[in-house]
Amino acid sequence: MNICILHIGFANPAVTSKHQPSPVRFQNLLGPFMPETRWQVINCVEDALPTDTSLFDGYLITGGKYSVFEDLPWQYQLFDFIRSVHANKVPLAGICYGHQAIAHALGGEVERFIGGWGVGINQLQTTQLPKWMQPQPAQLDLLAMHQDQVTQLPPHCDVFLSSDFCPISGFYQAHRLFAIQQHPEFTAELCQDLIERRQDRIGSIYQQSIDSLNTPHQGAVVGQWIAQFFGFGS
Repeated sequence: MNICILHIGFANPAVTSKHQPSPVRFQNLLGPFMPETRWQVINCVEDALPTDTSLFDGYLITGGKYSVFEDLPWQYQLFDFIRSVHANKVPLAGICYGHQAIAHALGGEVERFIGGWGVGINQLQTTQLPKWMQPQPAQLDLLAMHQDQVTQLPPHCDVFLSSDFCPISGFYQAHRLFAIQQHPEFTAELCQDLIERRQDRIGSIYQQSIDSLNTPHQGAVVGQWIAQFFGFGS
């Protein structure tokens, strides 16, 4: 299977110098569940997107520092590409920014949440899990770093992950879309560095977010789900 990682880039080069880049972290997360997968990385900010969506068996859009509200030429190209991938029924996954970009491009809504940031370990509840998503825990503890969030689903999608802070934390469309706001590929060390660098913006929940990192992260569960979405082990 050939999977293309659409890399959005990182918020701070100083952070990436200490930690593995996002595409490597995703390959580390998914590799054990997707043996013999061939990976290709395209930098959406700098590189041209494929003109033929069938070149790959699936696509995964990473997180990044950008907002879907920004007036950036590469973003409009990405949104058009998302619509083409979806129209051609090629499986498409998105994480954090990727989650928001999929929703925005396909008719959902994304907003800057006035209630502040979701950072550190977030506790989430599962809902309407399809049978192919295994295992099926009642709740998950996942690392997060976001202020924008999806507030309205694209048509014909279902929520599978939710919290009071972020009701649409994960949504899917069978065989076509898998999107999640939190970061299954993060490490606690990376999340801590990002929290410390954004302390002024995060504000009063800074210490609470740092303390939350003592809770074990369950990103591997989401890694299994993504692999099953792409057809491994389902």
